Amino acid sequence: MAKIIFSSEELIKILMSNDLLPQNIVRVKVKGDSVHFYIKTQSFILPFIPASLRFLSFNSNNVTFELTVVSSQVSKTIGRFDQLLDFKMPEYMGLEYPNIFVDVDKLLQKKNIRGLRLKSIVVENDKFVVETDSV
Repeated sequence: MAKIIFSSEELIKILMSNDLLPQNIVRVKVKGDSVHFYIKTQSFILPFIPASLRFLSFNSNNVTFELTVVSSQVSKTIGRFDQLLDFKMPEYMGLEYPNIFVDVDKLLQKKNIRGLRLKSIVVENDKFVVETDSV
């Protein structure tokens, strides 16, 4: 078992360097307890949508984040979110607006990481505390 502590900035750098963020996510920055970024769309009218993500919970190998779309105009039409973005989420991610879910087991399997299980993820003092266990 291990306990790993990441700052939000460190976690984003790790995710980006290991290609764990969808290609449609650009200009990622951390501000406080939220990650701010732009979603690149296929639309010439609205090529980028500003958004932010905030950690909510970790249950049964699923990490839940809250997605906030910054543009009020886009928020009004969020029901057509998938059509607007032509967004291809990896198979280990799911979207039920305003929540984004990440199945950690599927993510680890996709990245060929074996013998590791996440036991818990909590946010303490703007740090992600991740506890692991062996399988």
